[in-house]
Amino acid sequence: MAASGPSLTEDELTSLLARISQKQSVQSLIILDRSSGAIIRSSGSIAANRNSETLVGEYAGMVWKFVKSAEEMVGGMDDEDDLRLLRVRTKRHELVIVPGNFNPDPMAIVR
Repeated sequence: MAASGPSLTEDELTSLLARISQKQSVQSLIILDRSSGAIIRSSGSIAANRNSETLVGEYAGMVWKFVKSAEEMVGGMDDEDDLRLLRVRTKRHELVIVPGNFNPDPMAIVR
């Protein structure tokens, strides 16, 4: 199952992330490599935590596994379809996960 979507340059990606980060409701951003789950970038309150490396790593691992499971489910339903967005809402937080096809190929996690 191949992801489809826009291809962004590094400058365009940086600009997009800056715009998202400026929204009052956005607390943190984590950008992961889609194929390995490696952390490309993190910012916001999660990155400012004194244990940020551990905390960001834990979130990244959980989200990456969740995305891989969701992609497997979507592929099982229709192997020509692609996962576009995952949204998880709790009483206190909302995670918006966008498995995009960017350049590099990151997944954006907005918390």
